[in-house]
Amino acid sequence: MELTVQGAYSARIEGVSANAAAVSRVCPFSDEAISEDAIAAVRFPQAKAHPMLGRIQGVYAAQVVEGQFRQRGSSGGMGSWLLDQLLAGGHVDAVVHVAALDAGAGEALFGYRISTTAEEIRSGAKSRYYPVTLADVLTRVREVPGRYAFTGVPCFIKALRLLAAEDETIGSRVAFCIGLVCGHLKSRGFAEFLAWQMGVPPQSLTGFDFRVKVPGQAANHYGAKALGVVDGMPVERIQTMQQLYGHDWGMGLFKLKACDYCDDVVAETADVTVGDAWLPQYVSDERGTNLLIVRHPQLAEIIAGGVARGSIHLEELTPDDAVRSQASGFSHRREGLAYRLWRARERGEWAPTKRVVTLEQAADESFAQRQDARMRVAELSHAALLEAKRAGTLAPFFQLVVPAAEHYRDFSRPLWRRVLVRLRRLLRGDPLVREALRRSQAVRR
Repeated sequence: MELTVQGAYSARIEGVSANAAAVSRVCPFSDEAISEDAIAAVRFPQAKAHPMLGRIQGVYAAQVVEGQFRQRGSSGGMGSWLLDQLLAGGHVDAVVHVAALDAGAGEALFGYRISTTAEEIRSGAKSRYYPVTLADVLTRVREVPGRYAFTGVPCFIKALRLLAAEDETIGSRVAFCIGLVCGHLKSRGFAEFLAWQMGVPPQSLTGFDFRVKVPGQAANHYGAKALGVVDGMPVERIQTMQQLYGHDWGMGLFKLKACDYCDDVVAETADVTVGDAWLPQYVSDERGTNLLIVRHPQLAEIIAGGVARGSIHLEELTPDDAVRSQASGFSHRREGLAYRLWRARERGEWAPTKRVVTLEQAADESFAQRQDARMRVAELSHAALLEAKRAGTLAPFFQLVVPAAEHYRDFSRPLWRRVLVRLRRLLRGDPLVREALRRSQAVRR
């Protein structure tokens, strides 16, 4: 895997001509790879099939009651708790998960690692909206026998299942997979851009926390924390995401192109999936609540045991509740994906075969324009940050991206709101942009 200039990983295939077909079968976006439905049917034959969630045995809202799992996690703490239970119960020998690296200024902040103790697992808690690769850690898994639990976003878990089917050694060592609900993947630029707005430029960044819980605020009004070395001194900066340009996840800043051709929101091939329960009855709790989708009976037993001991609190949800909790993600990967597949076909561009049916004709014009605008913002954001780095200031980024972003946001604004926003920006400018420039430029003085 190679890191591109835009801060994302790209596969490089060398010396595999004899196994080219196997390589294609392992790529989660390849037309030669079997679908999530086919993988899940074999792995979870006892679970009921659902058109949006894949196969399911149970759907819950969950919070960890014991220990510091919930406090140390991004949401309800269930991801780390499940890994802890798998290790403590002897179900696995090690856990493969993403954790912070001991990074120097400007180096990679996160990566996959193998943990064998409870404290190592807990230190790897929280969401990481950052590019990583399984390549190096899988080499270690091949070398060291044992049963491993893996965590990952949907495409990573699918790739791991596909690899396990092709590689007997890997297949014998993948014991369980814990999936993460995914809106889309980000390049390194996302962390660098947010940190720069807080006064920590990319070349000075040594750490980042994407999910800082803010006392007295709703769970979805979290903060971000940047660590770095500025003028030879260590610094720590915290801002709420609402104070930073780019907090609107739907805008798609620094989104990877592959994410526009993914149809799996909830890691359908994972034994259990953990995400945020973005539902009205839970979002007001600043401590966070997990959405939990259970597929494997052994994980169901572990969870039931936790409830019986009073270690975790569960509330049963309906599948429709789970879909509503991730409504934007499903819209993007169902109706939006159907349009993007049609768009690629009309332009003569390659696109992977997906479970979503391609549109037979153009979508509603406003819907199509909104989808195009969102793709344009993502594409521009990568190039604009490179330009900002060359210039040593965020100003070029905002000059390039803000007009495209406002065009995208106009599709969800009534006419009067569009006019008001235009007048406000003309008279006072964009307050988020103004503050971002002020904080970022303060470092240079």
